[in-house]
Amino acid sequence: MSNLKFGTSGIRGLALDFTFDECLRFTAAFAAAIESRGFRRMLIAGDLRESTPKIKTNVTIALQQLGFDVLDGGVVPTPALAWGCAGLGLPGVMITGSHIPADRNGLKFYLPEGEILKNHEEIILNSYRQGIGRDLKKSASESANPTESIDLNALFSKRYLSAFPGTPLSGFKIGFYSHSSVARDLYPLILREMGAEVYEFGRSDRFIPVDTEAVESVHFLYETLVQKELHLVVSTDGDADRPLVITNEGRVIPGEILGLIASRFLKMETIVYPVSCSSALQASRWIEDCSITRIGSPFVLEEMLQISHKFPTRKIAGFEANGGYLLGSETQGLRPLMTRDSFLPILCLLLAMKGQQVLDVSNLLVPFSKFVNLSGLIKDFSPENASKTLKIFKEHLTAHLPFDCPVSLGRLKTLNELDGMRAQFSDGSIVHLRPSGNAPEFRIYIESESQEKAEAILQYFRVWVLKQKT
Repeated sequence: MSNLKFGTSGIRGLALDFTFDECLRFTAAFAAAIESRGFRRMLIAGDLRESTPKIKTNVTIALQQLGFDVLDGGVVPTPALAWGCAGLGLPGVMITGSHIPADRNGLKFYLPEGEILKNHEEIILNSYRQGIGRDLKKSASESANPTESIDLNALFSKRYLSAFPGTPLSGFKIGFYSHSSVARDLYPLILREMGAEVYEFGRSDRFIPVDTEAVESVHFLYETLVQKELHLVVSTDGDADRPLVITNEGRVIPGEILGLIASRFLKMETIVYPVSCSSALQASRWIEDCSITRIGSPFVLEEMLQISHKFPTRKIAGFEANGGYLLGSETQGLRPLMTRDSFLPILCLLLAMKGQQVLDVSNLLVPFSKFVNLSGLIKDFSPENASKTLKIFKEHLTAHLPFDCPVSLGRLKTLNELDGMRAQFSDGSIVHLRPSGNAPEFRIYIESESQEKAEAILQYFRVWVLKQKT
């Protein structure tokens, strides 16, 4: 069996495991899974990882051998590829490892209606196991020759510039942290077209795996904000499906709060989000109808589709704790986009701030001031260690053994095992432990009543988890 696996979204693995044969077989398996729909053209695009061009070439050759015309979208954000699939009525493949380490990469598969669901993943895996694509071989002279190129960035920018015409962001001075984000040219362009002054910084020729749930460069970003007198610093992860916002107080706005602000601005009636999100979402009562799922955009998307089937006219959106936003209903001139998007939540935040006629984001965040959410990431943590750690954590909790935490947590109140272990204690604090679905990493989510307490709890459980590592 392949070393490449489906994670929370898409095939993921070490870049060196995306051999020519593996790329051929997974591409052929995807083609077989959608064969009944009669597609003969397919979109393809990629991110800025060093391994992406080679993998993209492999996938292109595979599609050509399978008889597809290949439309090359170039280097674009993942939501731009998805938007192109929706607009052109075509399937697509995005070569990206998103936010995971630089030595890894991935394949994300798309249909015109959005990213594939978990049941599609199983169909693809079954085709792979049956040997689909084993007869495809690359000849010595064969090269990738896409049928045509298509400007997906232009199509995607038009989505927002048409929905929010004029210069509604005039007066804003925004910093954009470029790093190796695939949106580092497109994002500033859209912000400027909407009237904002944009300062770009931090561009890198080396891939930087920015994780919007565990930002490692907050101090550097905040220093830039202060020095350049910016209102906000914004950015994305590697493939631009997760947003990042640093405030003028040096804080990261949690992704789920960005999602809630966007949903309120867009007048959504129902929101769907995973179990790792903050209690602040329901406590705010900004949107009454909330549905909670397992972690991963396919699970959020599946729940959105089920709700839409029952209530076709209801305005619905979904998002993850990392802020990737899925728009399920047409609203304010925007057609649905059923995949994670980093552009819409940041634009909605800025427009909501402008609507209040203040350029200080703190006013919007007042309802969430009593909820402090932090997350931590432990790298190089094997699935075996993760499984053992969760087992020990549960045994500790169910035996009502106290943790030697420097701040009191009280007794266990509830334990949610929907995705990992999410424990709520009598003092109101939440500790959620969960292995990553995309890489050998382990995530810790903390919620508490103050920044100081949340930081103390996070630091304690980071050390506690590492002690379980063999």
